[in-house]
Amino acid sequence: MIVQMEYTGRSGILNGLRDARVQFATNTRREPTFFRGNLKQPVLFREALAGLYHVVVSDYKYRPRDRLEFRAWLEEQDKIFLANLGMKSKKAKERLDELQARLDLLNLARRERLNPFYKARTEYFQLVYEDEYEEEYLFDPVITVHPDEVSFEAFSRDESTYGRLAAKYELFEKIDEFQCGTTNIDFSAKLHNELERMRTYRQTRFDIAPSGFMVATDNNNHREKKIDLPESWIMGFLQVHSTMTMGLTHFHMAPIDLFNICRYLKRRKTRSSPRALRYEFTPGQPVRAVLEPWNHVIELTAQSPILGGTPLSMSTTPGGIYEGNKPLTIRTWGRERLLTIARLLPQCRRVDVYLAGHGLPSIYVLDLGAITFTLGLSGWTDNDWTGGAKFDLLARRLLVSATELSQTYDALRKERLATDGKLATLTGLGVEKCRSALSYLCQVGRAMYDLSGSVYRHRDLFTEPFTVKQAAIVASSAAKPAAATPTNPQEKAAWAIFENDDVRLTSRRPVSTGYKLTGSAKGADNVRVRPLLHVDHEGRVIEATCTCPYFKKHQLTK
Repeated sequence: MIVQMEYTGRSGILNGLRDARVQFATNTRREPTFFRGNLKQPVLFREALAGLYHVVVSDYKYRPRDRLEFRAWLEEQDKIFLANLGMKSKKAKERLDELQARLDLLNLARRERLNPFYKARTEYFQLVYEDEYEEEYLFDPVITVHPDEVSFEAFSRDESTYGRLAAKYELFEKIDEFQCGTTNIDFSAKLHNELERMRTYRQTRFDIAPSGFMVATDNNNHREKKIDLPESWIMGFLQVHSTMTMGLTHFHMAPIDLFNICRYLKRRKTRSSPRALRYEFTPGQPVRAVLEPWNHVIELTAQSPILGGTPLSMSTTPGGIYEGNKPLTIRTWGRERLLTIARLLPQCRRVDVYLAGHGLPSIYVLDLGAITFTLGLSGWTDNDWTGGAKFDLLARRLLVSATELSQTYDALRKERLATDGKLATLTGLGVEKCRSALSYLCQVGRAMYDLSGSVYRHRDLFTEPFTVKQAAIVASSAAKPAAATPTNPQEKAAWAIFENDDVRLTSRRPVSTGYKLTGSAKGADNVRVRPLLHVDHEGRVIEATCTCPYFKKHQLTK
C-alpha cells in the first residue's frame, strides 16, 4: 500500500538559554490536528519519546552477516598460497617477498592520499543512508489528540514490537488550544538527537502543527514521502487490539523487578536454548519470573493497591499474591525486546503485565505518572504481529449491519473515548452488539482499545472518511465466515469439518470466572478430538485447549 505523506516543515527543537520549543510537523494530507501548550515535566516527556524511538528503530530478527569482504580476502590469500607453492627457487621466493613488501608500502601511500576522498564519500553515503532509512524503514508514528491525552503509536522495524506513548494533559502546565484528530508526525533520528538536549531549567513549548520548523533560507521546507506501507503494518494494529480485548492473565510488577530482569539480560548472553522468560503462578504465593536457561529466579515485589480499573480473569491481588485455584506457568520468548524500555524504569511507578498464554503475546503497561507507556510484544521475535496468529478470530463478535456499524462509529467519533457500555447506551444497541461493532472498527483501523484505561478510543489510520458505503463493505465481509476463504491447509481442513456437520457442542459448565464450553470434532481421519473453551462473564477467551496433535505442537501460536 503506497501512502503519500506531505510535510510543510520538519520536526525539530529550538533551545534557548531559558526556554525551548519542541514542534512536530504533521502530515498535511490528514485532517487538521493540532496541539499547543507548555510542558510541566520536559525530562519525563524526553525519556518517554526516547523509549518510543528505541521501539521504532529496534530490529531483533536474525539476519545472517554479509561476508563478501571476508570471502574476497580469503580468495586473495589462496592466490598467494598457490603462488608460493610454485616457487621452488629460494632466490625467486625472496624476490617475491621483496615485491610484496613494496606493494604493501604503495597501497599504504595510496590510502593516505585518498583519505579525504574516502571521508567525503563516507559522509555522503551516511547522509543517503539516513534519508533512505527514514523513507523505507522508519515509519512515522501515528499521533492522536484526544480530549484527555496525546498519544503516539508505532511499530518496530521488525514489526514484532508495538509501542504507545500516552501523555495526559496533566503533563502540561498550560494548554493554549487543541483539535482532536489523528495524523502522522515527521519523526527522524535527527529529531531524536535534538530531544536529548531538553532540560528542566528551560521552559519548554510543545506544539503539534502542520508547519513544523520553517527556515526562510531553506528551500527544502516542502517534503513529500511516499512510503510503501506493508499490509502487515496495518494488520498489526488489528492483532494488537484484538489481543488486548482477550481475557489476559494480569499481575503487577514493581519497576525494580523489571529493572533486575533487564540488568540480568544485559550482563549475560546465552547461546543455547531455552531462552524464555518464564512466569510461575502458585496459589497463595507471589509471582516468580524465571530466566532460562540459567533458571535465575526473581520473586516479584509486593505492590500497593491500585485505585480504579477492573482486574481481568486469573489475575493477582494488588499485593502480588496469585489467587488462582491451580498452578500456572506461562513462557514468553523474545525477552531482549524489554531492553527498549529500560531507560524508562527510573521514571516508572508501576508496571502492569498482561499475558495471553504460552508462547503468545505479552503486554507491559508502564505508569510514569503523567505518561502511560504501553509495550506490546508478539509471541517471539521472528513472529511479528501478523506472522501466523489470528487473535481477531478469538474475539466474540456478532454480525452487525452497516447502519449499526455507522451508528457506533459516529457515536465513538463524537465522544472520542468511551466504554462499550456507554456506547451501547448512546447507540441503543446491546452491549454484545456494540462490542462486536467496535471489534470490526478496530479491524479496519477506525478505532483502538486503550488497555490502561479500559476504554475504546476513536483513531482513524486512513485519510479517507468512514462512509456508509465503507460500512456496508465491512458489514458484508463480516457476514462471511473467516474460514470461507482459507489460506492454509489447516483452515481448509477446519472448514471441511464444519461443512460436514462434524462439530458437537456437549456442555456449557458455569465456573467462578465465567463458563467452560466442551465439545468434539471429527476430521477426515474419522478420529474425534475434544476442544475446550474457557471464557469469562463478558465472553473473552481465557483459555483454549484441544486433544489434537496440532494443538499439542503449536498450542494457540498458530
